[in-house]
Amino acid sequence: MRKKMIDCSRTENYFIEKSRMTKQQKNEICKLNCVDCPLNIENNSTGVSCPYFEMRYPKKAITLVQKWSDEHPQKTYLSEFLKNYPNAPLVHDGTPEICLRKLGLTDIKTCRVGGCVECWNQPIEESDLVESESRTQEKN
Repeated sequence: MRKKMIDCSRTENYFIEKSRMTKQQKNEICKLNCVDCPLNIENNSTGVSCPYFEMRYPKKAITLVQKWSDEHPQKTYLSEFLKNYPNAPLVHDGTPEICLRKLGLTDIKTCRVGGCVECWNQPIEESDLVESESRTQEKN
C-alpha cells in the first residue's frame, strides 16, 4: 500500500486531483471516458451521477479521489530522476547530490541553499515530459 501523498480532504487538493484524474480541461470538460471514472454513476456504488454524487456524498467522493490519487502519484523531478538513475547517491534529505539548476532546470519556483527537497519534489506537468514518455502515457 502506498502512503498518502496528497491529502484530498483539503478542498484545493481534492479539485486539483479530481482534475488530474478526469483529465479535466480549463473549459471544465473531462477528457476521461465516464466509464473509466471512479465518480461515474456506474462506479460510485450509489447510482447517482457524478455531480450529484459529489454533492450528496462528499466523503465518498473524497475517498474515491484519494484512492485514485494514492494509486497514481504525480510525477516529480525526483521520481523521474530516480526511475532513470536508481543508484544515484542521495544526501540526508533523500535528494540527489546535484542541484536541479546544474541539470539545466530554469523554471524552479524557488532555489535556495538547503531547499532541494522542495525543488526535487515539484510536480512535472505532462507537457514537460519527454516525447517518448508522453507517447507511453497515451497508450495506457
